[in-house]
Amino acid sequence: MKCFRLIVLLVIMPFAFTVTVNAQDRTFLELDVQIQSAINNGEWIRVLELAKSQIKSDVDRPDGFYYSALAFYHLGKNKMAKPYMTHLRKMDPTELDAKVKELNDKLNSGKSNGIKETFFLNYDPRKGIKLYDRSFISFSYDSKIPFGIAVGSINHHGIATYLQIRGNTEIFTKTGEITVRNNGNIYGTQNKDSESTGNIRKGTAELVMGVTWKIHQPLWMYAGAGLNHSREFWEVTVFEENGSSLGQFWARNSEINLNQSVLESGIILDFKGLNFRGGTSMVGFDFSKLRYNIGVGISFKRK
Repeated sequence: MKCFRLIVLLVIMPFAFTVTVNAQDRTFLELDVQIQSAINNGEWIRVLELAKSQIKSDVDRPDGFYYSALAFYHLGKNKMAKPYMTHLRKMDPTELDAKVKELNDKLNSGKSNGIKETFFLNYDPRKGIKLYDRSFISFSYDSKIPFGIAVGSINHHGIATYLQIRGNTEIFTKTGEITVRNNGNIYGTQNKDSESTGNIRKGTAELVMGVTWKIHQPLWMYAGAGLNHSREFWEVTVFEENGSSLGQFWARNSEINLNQSVLESGIILDFKGLNFRGGTSMVGFDFSKLRYNIGVGISFKRK
């Protein structure tokens, strides 16, 4: 039985090897045809992708390395082409010898083909178009801090930054020299009688800096951290000596003047001109102070 299995194995192995080699050759040649088509159309990012597959198909053939170096040269990335040329010198290029020599001379001349690096970074090989990074300005709203503005960028590769400022109208409450404390004591009324009306304003302002990064167009994520500043104002009535009212004034609560950290995260949807955002904010790592916010704005391409 063992002898029979050995005989079968010896018969099948050469056949299996031949089938594998033939399939590998077909794949390599199909890739070569696609590469030539991409070269004729000037689709150098596509050439890079196909050359990578060709190297995986047969790492012992020089073609994939040559096409990779050629594509990088035409993309203006000479330094990225040279490692492939170094590998080619260790191989036998055969029919590619003249082309390899010509490309090597161009690379050693120090001249770039002139295509900007941004083209290489922002070219979408599936659509054949250049992708522009964009800047945006958005107006945001949440229930406690209704007025906000964010400015920043969204990139197709890597991270970008943004800055957001938020606040409510109460933060701009005008006060004089009158102050109050949590126990209700009022100071600065020049020895006149005064009392609180019970009306209280809470002013808040935030400054946040963060980063954005692409998930899949048109979706980006953002996350940031910053400072939350809050104040409290009490309405106070001041009386004359005869008991008549001098009017109502806003007094700052000297015990409520807080600076706390704020964290935020969310998503940005950008439709090449129309920019939407939505996310959450949290003050002082306190989940009871979790807020939701939304925003809308415009974006414009940045060359």
